[in-house]
Amino acid sequence: MVNAKSVSRGIMTNWLALAVNIAVSFFLAPFVVKQLGSAYYGIWALTMQFTGYLYLLDFGVRESVVRYTSKYVARKQQHRLNQILTTALFVYLPIIGICLLLTAVSMWGVPHWFDMEEQYWFEARLAVMFVGLTITQTFVFNVFSGIQLGLRQFGVTNLIGIVLTLVRTALIVFFLSRGAGLVALAAIQFAVAIAGGFVALWMALKLLRRNDMRFKLELPRGRRRTALSKRIFGYGWYVLVNNIGQKIIFASDAIIVGLFLPLSAVTHYAIAGSLVDYLRMLLTSTAQVFNPLSSHLFTTRQHTELAKMLVMGAKLTVLISLPIGVTYIVLGSRFIGLWMGPEFIGPSGQVLAVLALTQILSAPHNVISSVLYGISQHRGIAMMRISEGVINLALSIVLVQYMGLLGVAIGTAVSHILVVLVWLPRLICRTVGLSLWAYFMGVYGRCIVAVVPFVAAAWLVERYVAPNNLLNFFAWVALITAFYLATVYLIALTSDERKWVQGFISRRSKVHAAA
Repeated sequence: MVNAKSVSRGIMTNWLALAVNIAVSFFLAPFVVKQLGSAYYGIWALTMQFTGYLYLLDFGVRESVVRYTSKYVARKQQHRLNQILTTALFVYLPIIGICLLLTAVSMWGVPHWFDMEEQYWFEARLAVMFVGLTITQTFVFNVFSGIQLGLRQFGVTNLIGIVLTLVRTALIVFFLSRGAGLVALAAIQFAVAIAGGFVALWMALKLLRRNDMRFKLELPRGRRRTALSKRIFGYGWYVLVNNIGQKIIFASDAIIVGLFLPLSAVTHYAIAGSLVDYLRMLLTSTAQVFNPLSSHLFTTRQHTELAKMLVMGAKLTVLISLPIGVTYIVLGSRFIGLWMGPEFIGPSGQVLAVLALTQILSAPHNVISSVLYGISQHRGIAMMRISEGVINLALSIVLVQYMGLLGVAIGTAVSHILVVLVWLPRLICRTVGLSLWAYFMGVYGRCIVAVVPFVAAAWLVERYVAPNNLLNFFAWVALITAFYLATVYLIALTSDERKWVQGFISRRSKVHAAA
């Protein structure tokens, strides 16, 4: 197996952080909806998605930092690393100013753009201000979070993230339960983000010292500064284009709903969207480790290992997405009713089923994107993302007027599936030297067969058991998931993969026995 130990360690720490985030979000979502009410929660969802476009101002600079940190630390090129990091900090200065300006414009415009009632204007504007400031501060500290990712220190990064998540949750519960509202929610997000930024700065410098590297400001002059800025933007430009497309695809749905449907409809869509976001975050956190790893393999000319890693990672994301996606499709409406209330079952359940199927089919694109970023071959995916975003936007705007919430979900699904099943596999296979047949069979073949018993079991639970509380629901899902793991081991895994699983379990057992 390709770098299995490094990959598994990074993935597991990412999963731990994500598990904490999902558990917290699962508790917070109904709590915040109840405390704020549907109208204010709809405003919060719109604010988060609308101002989230400010993240595009990063222009891919952080991804450049990840790429070049991995490269120059591997080569022990201290001077080059310092220059690229200092130039990145210099590049962020005008970006911070632009972000503050756009935040101010958004504060004025949001109530008018979304036709809010005047009673919501003041709080909506303050919420936009705090969310805009939260995004602005990320540009101050992005270089240091990029250093951590470039050094593949996912465990450290995730531990910090878990602590900050728990602190943020405690503050939200404390203040909202005492009558605070939308503005307090946004202010808490900002305060915790600032604290996390300073921790990231301190930790990045410490990690560099561990790798015998010392960061100090070395801003190059004249042509050298221009050349490094072009190098950062040359890599980052296509990251930006990709991010624009991705924002249109995944962060415009609530905005379209808010423009064409009542504010309460935003809440219905956001509930389904949040559940799919949990799956998307799980897949993203899994794929994240393959960016610096693919950069290392490509830099050291291990091309065969790179192709093996691609198939292994893509297959892993499919295996992860199948039980969650099938549960959303077959049991999703029942879960929404038990979790959020019966009034959300209809429209939210339909949207969830469409988006879940989309995520199952598109799971491998997370690893493909990470590999292409890692080897600086992400131009193609950026162009595809923009095309997908335009198609998605056009379809969603047309279909929302005829099919409501479901039309927005279908518009997202059609364009996304077209890219991840047709265009993207051809690009990655040509890049790493794989045949399409080897890719599709290696990634999807055994996985589809292995999930059939799980689909049948989920249908039987919905049809004949019909759990009537969350405890029973999760108990039955856990039972059929254990059944799924058995079929994955027996059917989906190759003999080499089963040997690695056996070795991994054996190593874990020895560690626990020694402890």
